[in-house]
Order: sequence, then C-alpha cells, then structure tokens
Amino acid sequence: MRHWWGIAGAILVTACVATALAATTLDADLNASDAASTTHCRLRFKLITTAQAARITFSNVSNFLSARKVATEGDVKKQRVSLNQLVAGSLVSGTPVSMTADYASKPQVADSPLSCTFDQLGAGTSTLRVYAVSDSGPRLLQSVTKTTPEPASFSLDLSNLSDDDVTSCNVPRIAEQRMLWAFYYPWYNAPWDSSILLDRPSIGYYNSSSPSVISYHVNKALWAGIDGFISSWWGPGDQTDSNLRLLLDIASTKGFKAMINFETLEDANPRSASTIVNWLSYALSTYGGHPAYMRVDGKPVIVLWASDTVPAPSWQDIFAKVRARGFDAIYIAMTAGDWPATDSLETADGWHYYNILFVIQAADEVPSILAPSYARVRRTVHNYPLLTPAAAPRIWAATAQPGYDDHLIPGRANPVLDRDNGALYRATLDAAITSNPDWIFLTSWNEWWEHTHIEPSVNHGNKYLQITREYAQEWKQQ
Repeated sequence: MRHWWGIAGAILVTACVATALAATTLDADLNASDAASTTHCRLRFKLITTAQAARITFSNVSNFLSARKVATEGDVKKQRVSLNQLVAGSLVSGTPVSMTADYASKPQVADSPLSCTFDQLGAGTSTLRVYAVSDSGPRLLQSVTKTTPEPASFSLDLSNLSDDDVTSCNVPRIAEQRMLWAFYYPWYNAPWDSSILLDRPSIGYYNSSSPSVISYHVNKALWAGIDGFISSWWGPGDQTDSNLRLLLDIASTKGFKAMINFETLEDANPRSASTIVNWLSYALSTYGGHPAYMRVDGKPVIVLWASDTVPAPSWQDIFAKVRARGFDAIYIAMTAGDWPATDSLETADGWHYYNILFVIQAADEVPSILAPSYARVRRTVHNYPLLTPAAAPRIWAATAQPGYDDHLIPGRANPVLDRDNGALYRATLDAAITSNPDWIFLTSWNEWWEHTHIEPSVNHGNKYLQITREYAQEWKQQ
C-alpha cells in the first residue's frame, strides 16, 4: 500500500485520519438536481509547510460543492486537492512550500463547525489559513498551526461568514442530456475462441471488420436504448481505426452515434506526448466531421482511457498543441477512487469511471460506497465551473457494469464481481441514474476477456439488453 505522501518506508500514524474518514457522512443530495442558479460561497484554503508534507482531511463534505487548485509556491513535489483532502509537500524537511485551493460551498457550511484532521510528515511547521473570497477579495477567517507529526483533530468555525460572502450564479450544463453509451471493442479477428473465455457471443466468434456484424451490434444497441458506442481506438493504421470508419458509416444510416475511446497506454506506459498530439490531430481531422461522430457544442468528443497516467499539465500542453493545429474537442478524462483529485477537471471537460473496480472491491459495496461516491463526483464535476474564470460546463458520465471476471487471464489478480443474475447491473444502473449524470457509460458492449459484456451471449442470452432497455426507457422519460 502506498503511503499518502508517496514515500516507501516512511511511517506515520494515521488512525486518527481513518477515524475521521469513517465518520464522513453520506451525501444528503443523492437525488438532487442542479438548479438553474446555485447559491454558494467560496472558501480558500492555503496550506503552508516546512515539513516533508502536510495534509488536511475534512470529515464531513456534505456542504462542499467542488474544489479547485488555485496556486502553489515553492518546489511542490506532492500535492492533492479533492473534495475531502488537501496535501502539499516538498518531500524534503525544511523546504517551505504552499498550496492554495478554493472550495465552492453551500452557505450552510457556516451553520456548524467543520471537523478536520491535520497531520504532517516529519519535523517542521505547518499552517492552514482559511479565507472567505468575495468580490472585495479574500478575508481571513481562521488560521491553524501544528509543529508535530502526530495527527490532530480540530474544528473550523465558519460562523463569521457574512451575506457579502454568498453569491448566486448559473451552473452551465451541456444540452445533450440523458445519453446512454457502451464501450465497444472493434478488435476481434475470428477465430478468437480461448480457454480464458467464460462466455461467448450468441452469433459466434465474429470479425469486427464485418459490416454485417457491426450492423447487428448497432441494431441490438438501438433496441436496448443505447445512443452510441465509445469505440476503442489504437491509432492511425490500426484495425480499430479502419473499423471505426465502418462503424461511423453504418451508424450514420441508423441514427446512431460513435466516439473514440483513446487508448493512452502502450503496454503499461503512457504514449509519448508527441504521439498523443499526432494521434488526436489525426482522429479529429479524419473523423470529427463525420455526421455520426458525437459532438457537444460543435466539438467532437473524445473519451480518454487511463488519462491519469499523464499529468494534468502535460494534457494541457497536448490539448494546446492540438488546438494550434486547428482541432478542438471535448475531452472526458478517466478518474478513479471514491475521492478523486480534481486537477484533471482543469484541463478536461468531464469525468468518467471505466471500471467500477476503481471504486469498489465487492458487489455488496454498490449502495454503501459506489452510490455516494457517484453523488459526490457528480457534485464536484457539475459545480466545478463555479470556481473557474470561464464557466464552461463539465460532463459527468456515470458508469454501470454487469460484472467483472478476468481471473483466467495470466498475471491478473483482480476481484471478481459476480453478475448475480443481473442484480449487480441493476444496482449500478440505479447508482448511476440516481447521481443525476449527463450521460451513462456501460462497461461494456463486448469486452469478452474481462467478462463485462452485455452483448447477447450463450450464457445470458438477451438478459442484459433487456435490463438496459428497461432502465433506458425509465431514465430518458424522467
């Protein structure tokens, strides 16, 4: 297990933090929808430390709407801003660094003390300064200092927030709402039967380059209420490239959509920045104008696989270089964990989870962990524009998944998520819909190796398309 400061071998007592996290209350707005206007205040937290690293953990975030890193000072090597946590450090004792983050909060944050835990790595002095930010500038509310590594609990008294600190503004949302998408893998070449497969397609082991197979998939997906495929794409000249063209051409005749799932990794490592720039430019110039390619506000949409393996500043540079070539897009980053850091929302236009194993490790954790995580993430994503100079909307795509089982693949040791005759799929669809997403992503249409498929199969028949159709009709009529 990695320690929070990212240094192997260091020791820090974290029992107090675990207690604080365990006390975190579930969100009260699981069924809430964004209003046209959001009333909020802006809190600014500045964490300064000469220790190797310092961390603030908030034990109740029900009044926090979103969080955004504003600035760093010094040689910051470790940093994190999430809805429940701030981390900053140089990883060298005696080197002063700081990080500043803004939190959009409901005005009710002033009604009761905000419980926090403050800990640091090694000797040094750490200070947290809390400000209210209004049109007249930041106003100091409270300052807390610690000089020892042991975790310390404290409360922030925010009762001196005033009416001048509260404002209302519209939170933008994309116009293209309630779309249902499935991850699609156009990489199959018959025969691909294998001893590591637990199931097989009802139509047999097919070729992904067959127009009749693609037509069959699109027709079945349309029947189930799916609006489009997120097609795995491995770059120019790959079979997934030529098959994407076939998919788009067939989709355009059926009122279906498609968009790229950009495969960021080559083996286990991210592709070079220059390769990503070239591939994105090619994809946007080649497919962005196709009538079946999905666009938001006139821009093609690209879903990024494993985007967190590339630092957010690198993505910012990559996107700038692609735009300099005349190609702009909407990018949906992949996130992970039940308390994701928000830095990728600065450069990307939205978030999705590919696999619910990024959040939970067992099927029975859907109601207790996945559902409240989705609610927090939705709140974080949709309200992020409250903290940005340009209030462009951010997209929240919640993931539903029928199961997961890759235990027969050599070298893998992931938990198995049993399908439970469709119960897991229904539970994840419920969690996704309840989070009030813009879109829902289904993992997957046909990832047969990890057994996340909903495509008609020998073992399950049309069960998962029937469930999809049922939920799609209900959700789209809400």
